[in-house]
This record gives sequence, C-alpha cells and structure tokens, in this order.
Amino acid sequence: MGGEAGPNVGLYEDFPEQRLPSEKDLDEALRTATVVIDANVLLNLYRYTESTCSDLLGVMRTLGDRLWVPHQVAREFWRNRLSVIGSRGVRTEQTLAALDKQLGASVENLNQWAKSVAVPVEDRDPLIVRLSSAYDAVAETVRGRAPALAAAGPGGEDPVLAQLEVLLDGRVGRPLDPTEWQSAVAEGNARVARKEPPGYLDAEKADSGLPEGAAGDYLVWYQTLREASRRGEDVIIVTGDEKEDWWWKHRGQFLGPNMRLATEFSAACGRRLFMMRPGDLLLRAGAVNVTVSISSVDDVERVSREALQHPTWSPSGVFALLEHLVDEGWDHAEVIRTAARNAGVVDRQTVYEICGYDDDRMLRGFTRPSARITASLQRQGVVADGVEAALTPVYEGGVKAVAFTIPKEMIAILAEDRESGALPLPAVSSLDPVSVDGTEA
Repeated sequence: MGGEAGPNVGLYEDFPEQRLPSEKDLDEALRTATVVIDANVLLNLYRYTESTCSDLLGVMRTLGDRLWVPHQVAREFWRNRLSVIGSRGVRTEQTLAALDKQLGASVENLNQWAKSVAVPVEDRDPLIVRLSSAYDAVAETVRGRAPALAAAGPGGEDPVLAQLEVLLDGRVGRPLDPTEWQSAVAEGNARVARKEPPGYLDAEKADSGLPEGAAGDYLVWYQTLREASRRGEDVIIVTGDEKEDWWWKHRGQFLGPNMRLATEFSAACGRRLFMMRPGDLLLRAGAVNVTVSISSVDDVERVSREALQHPTWSPSGVFALLEHLVDEGWDHAEVIRTAARNAGVVDRQTVYEICGYDDDRMLRGFTRPSARITASLQRQGVVADGVEAALTPVYEGGVKAVAFTIPKEMIAILAEDRESGALPLPAVSSLDPVSVDGTEA
C-alpha cells in the first residue's frame, strides 16, 4: 500500500506552530533565549512613570548580551522619539488651554447671571475669586504632573536616553546593505498586498512618505530571522503591538506568536519563537531574579489602553502642515480648508478647480505631499505618531478617487480658526529629506 516513507512522528513534529507555550517554557525562554525589543517598547519608556521605566529597564539589564535590537527598531525609535516627547508636553498644554478657556466662559456666565438677577458687585466678586482659585489649583496640579522631559524640551536632559545608550551599547543590529534593504522592502510591501504577516495591518503606511512604506514590521522580522540564524537560539519578541499580524489570538486571549510566523521561524532557524508584551516581561521578572512593583504592571496596562485610542491632530500640528504646504507651493492647504468647510469632504471636481488641473490629469499620488510633510513633522515632535492621514482618498468602484476626506478633529480646528483667527504656529525646522536607501539625510 502507498503511504509516506519513514518512521511515524509525534503530534507536534509537523505542526510546531500549534504548540502553546507553557508557563515553564516562557520562564525558561526568558532565561536562555535572545530577547528582541520592539520600537514601541523603547518609546513607551517615555510614557511610563519613573518607577515603571526603572523596573522595565532593570529586567532588560539582566538579559545581558541576549538583549538585541534590530536596526529597523533603532531607526523607528529615533524617527519617533521627539514626537513621543513632544506629544506628552502638547497634552499638558492643551489641558491648560482648555482650563483657561473654561474659566473665562464660567466667569462670563457668572457676570451675566449677576446682571440678570441684580447681584451686587461685593457678592459677585467673591464667587469669581473662589472659582478662579479652584481653576488655578487644578492648573497648578496639571503643571506639576507635566513630564520633566516635555518641560525641558527635546534638547534637554534625557535620563531615558542616557540609560538606553549604556544598555544597548553593542546590542543594536547593523543596517542591511542597500541592495538587501531594497529587496527586503519589496518583499515586505508585497506581503502587505498579500495580507501575509507581519505588518499587513499597517497597510495605510504605504502612502506615509516613509522610505520603507508599509514594510517596517517586515524589516524588523527579516533582521530578527537573520540574527536568530546566526545565534542559533530561541527568540522572544517583546512588543506592544497587539495586532493579529504578530499574535495568535483567540477570543481576546494572546496565545502566542502568529502561527504563520512561528512556522516560518522554525523553518528558517530550526528554533522556537516566543512573544511577550511589556507587561508579560514584568510579570515574569522573577524568572531572571528581578523584583518589580505590581504598580508598574498596572502602568504598562494603562499605556497599552491609551495606545488603542487613535492619536489626534493638535491645532499646532494642523497649522504647521498647512504652512509647509503653502511654503512648498502646494494647493493642498486650500483643499484641506475647503474640506473643513464642507463637513470634512472635498469632491474630485473641486480638487481640480482648486489646483487648476487639466481634465486629463490623474490624481494618483495626490496625497503624497501632505503624507511626506506629516511624517517629517512627526519626526520633529510637532505631530503625534499614528494620527489619521491629512487627506484620505474615497473610492466608489474603479481606481479613481471620487473625493478626499480629512480627520474630524481638523474640521473643528479649522472652524475655530475661521472664527477667531489662526493659532500661532510652532517653531519647526525645515523638513528633513530622506535618502533612497531609507537612511535619514
């Protein structure tokens, strides 16, 4: 009778991706495997409390030379660091501005009320003083909780960076040569198109203006495979990315790495792949004889929850984008303003009229100037990383965009601008060019 040649095998030999890691497996991996840290873990050190940051760095230090950072991770860290620092300061500034505006409105309402019911000035003024004192106390607390890094500015003292410099010395991968980099980028973007992990859930980055397009996650993966093959060790990837193109999830539970990635890793390296989130790393710190505070685990969860909330455009970011579009001679600024006046949508014909395009002109690549400028402003810390694209094409069958939309918050920002005049623009540097091989020039 026909059949497969050779001896029979066990349940997992041909299905290694189906093996769920046990508690013992994970603890042992943390003691022996290469631990790869993703960019979001490094960047979130700026979002954690000081004690959480200290605990997480303490665990990472015990890993010694088993700690490793792919070159693409380092690139993304430097690309987004100022944006993360800046966004922390922007949130404080926005809160203080909102408090100030609400105080002004409350005082005005008290004044109107006092006039309407003939309240004497000597009775009205103490109410205003009490109200102002309450707002001042809240504002003082907000200022006191402002991150020191944000208060000092991007060029100020950075204790996180100082610790990372020591911790990662000799533990960051070298860049790929230009030919290999271009080949990996092509494969990464092809995987996105085929919806193959990792990174296909970041398809919107294809028009982001980044040199690698949507292939950033694949570059991290490719460089990790190369290093794992060189070392001949199991690998733990520690990431705050919780999407299914990295994880095997069932009913909201994180079971392990995406099965296709586990299969690819086993075939390429002959070793086992593990995945952990930053909170998992802290919870298992005892495996490497490190004691951490349970409050640090809670703080990591807080930041993870915040990451699920989509970042929004700030007024300073919107006006910086418009300023650069105008300075470069693009009509996109007026397209965005027109969309804001029309509930966030501008149709194709209006775009042609604003830009003076001939009827036979295609709109392919129309969003690239705003995407490129947005990416540069993110590197400068003016615009938060992960905001919705300034201009998004709308398709209704076929390949031609019938309209473009802008983020909802832009509508409100530009409506207020029309009522009260443009807000002051932030001081931003000239836009930084990007070379073809993916390195910042």
